[in-house]
Amino acid sequence: MVIAAKERERERERTQAEEEEEEEEEEEEAPLLSKVHTRERERERERERERERRRRWKKKKIHKEKGLEPDDFEESVAQALFDLENTNQELRSDLRDLFINSAKQIDISGSRKAVIIHVPYRLRKSFKKIHNRLVRELEKKFSGKDVIFIATRRIMRPPKKGTVAARPRSRTLTSVHEAILEDLVYPAEIVGKRVRFHLDGSRIMRVYLDPKERNNTEYKLETFGVAYKKLTGKEVVFEYPVQEAA
Repeated sequence: MVIAAKERERERERTQAEEEEEEEEEEEEAPLLSKVHTRERERERERERERERRRRWKKKKIHKEKGLEPDDFEESVAQALFDLENTNQELRSDLRDLFINSAKQIDISGSRKAVIIHVPYRLRKSFKKIHNRLVRELEKKFSGKDVIFIATRRIMRPPKKGTVAARPRSRTLTSVHEAILEDLVYPAEIVGKRVRFHLDGSRIMRVYLDPKERNNTEYKLETFGVAYKKLTGKEVVFEYPVQEAA
C-alpha cells in the first residue's frame, strides 16, 4: 500500500513537471507567434494600401462622361495606361497628365479584334505626340489587338428655323465624320477620296492613304474599315494609291 501510494505521488509529480514545462514553452513561443501575426497583419495592410493606391490612380486614367462608372474592359485599358506610366521610362512623363474617356473592343474578322479608345478632344494633340510608341506598347499588352485612338466629339442638331443661334461647322455630322476618319488613320494622311454609287442607291467611299506611313498602317486597313462602320455606319475601303512605274 505504501509503495503504491509513493508511486502515485511520483507519477503526479512527473505529470505536474511536464505540464509546467509545456506552459513555459508556450510562454516562450507566444511572443514569437505574436510577432509573426503582427508582421502578417502589417503586410496585409500594406498590400491593401497598395491596392487602394492603384485603384485611385487607375481612376485618374479614365474619366467617363456624366460620372458613369467604367466597365471591366475600360478598367483594363486604364490599368494598362497606369502600368506604362509607372514602368516605361520613355512614356512616363508624357502619360502623367493624360487620361481617356472610354474604350471598347470590336470584332474585325475571325478571331481578330481591335480596341477603340476615345480620348478628350483637348488632349488629342498630346496623344498624337506619342501615338506610335503608345500604340506599339498597348498592342503588346492586349495580345496583338489593333489599337485606335479617336478624339471625343459631339454632333449638334441643326438649329430650328427662325433661331439666331448658329451651329459651329465642327459640330456638324459631316465635319465630325471627317475628323473621325483622320483620327482613325493617323499617323497616315489622307491623300484622296472617291465615292462610287451603285445601282441600288448605295454608295461606298474609297480613301487613299499616303504610302509614307505604309509600314505603320498597312496591317490595319481592314480594321480601319470595320471601325469606321461601327462609329459612323458608313462603308469605307482604305487603300494606297497605285504607284505608276517610271
